[in-house]
Amino acid sequence: MCDVMEYMPGYLLPEYDSRTNYFQQWNELSRCQKSIFCTIAFILFTFLYVLCRGETKITPNLHEISADTLKNIGNDPREAEQGFNEVVNENQVLEEPAGVEVVNSGQKDQVLGPPRVEPKFTGPTTARQRAVVNAFKHAWKGYKQFAWGHDHLKPISEGYEDWFGLGLSIVDSLDTIFIMGLKEEYREARDWVDKHLHFNINRDVNLFEVTIRILGGLLSIYHLSKDEMFLTKAIELGDRLLPCFESDSGIPFSDINLSTKRAHAPKWSPDSSTSEVTTIQLEFRDLSGATGDPKYENAVDKVSRHIHKLEKMDGLVPIFINANSGQFRSYATITLGARGDSYYEYLLKQWVQTGKAIDL
Repeated sequence: MCDVMEYMPGYLLPEYDSRTNYFQQWNELSRCQKSIFCTIAFILFTFLYVLCRGETKITPNLHEISADTLKNIGNDPREAEQGFNEVVNENQVLEEPAGVEVVNSGQKDQVLGPPRVEPKFTGPTTARQRAVVNAFKHAWKGYKQFAWGHDHLKPISEGYEDWFGLGLSIVDSLDTIFIMGLKEEYREARDWVDKHLHFNINRDVNLFEVTIRILGGLLSIYHLSKDEMFLTKAIELGDRLLPCFESDSGIPFSDINLSTKRAHAPKWSPDSSTSEVTTIQLEFRDLSGATGDPKYENAVDKVSRHIHKLEKMDGLVPIFINANSGQFRSYATITLGARGDSYYEYLLKQWVQTGKAIDL
């Protein structure tokens, strides 16, 4: 080509306009190729258009939420609810009198957090809140009809299942019922706890599960309602669980018979789960704060401090620990999953609960 051009001095290469070149390339495409290109361009344009419109809708919604929230906040954040007063039906707003200042009854030597600031509940005030309340009432109706007094409802078979035999669904729902302002449901649940919740049952239960669900549920509703009956039940349960900590090391056994108060390792393992023995501190410490008796807090505090002193791998703990020796299982798995996860979670929660006063 170059040789030919040397003998043709008058020959000039054509100058191509870029726009003409693009147009020619477009015309050379087949009809199918043109259709695909147009479809992609349309989808991309539509996506960008919807994305831009979606962003413009977020800001007004945030202002509505903020205004609605501020509207329901009282002038004094320490206004507490005193008892269960005139809880509403359906969409009526709950009006409650201002409460009294909380008095900390714990002993001076206890590691307790700052004074509690108790919220004032006004019942559902928005359509979304009312929808959540109605969904709860629907579920509660099914539980009451087919599984009342039992731990769990089986919705498909309309039967029930007992995990502990302690009316788990009732106890675990009490604080939610109270916050939602469901007067009738609260009264029937409270009546069941008062007359039918007994802990002298010949059944092995898991310390961790009963603590976070039953003991925690009783303490939660006690703080909300100030009803001493719930605290009395919590004390009885706490006393029945304390023998779990009577091991050589102070690390609790995982299971206990609530009637005989005999604690033991689970049937499937000689060890306790690390996450379980380090996830019961909040409830036992709170029980000491509510009663003024430090024995509950002392038991769980000993566990936390013992594990804090054990050798770890870069701060990570194995998921099994022996109650008698107080040592982690050799070559045990280290994971942020089951049996290890909540150990790390509750390090922060304990620190917050105690007013950032303990070093774990």
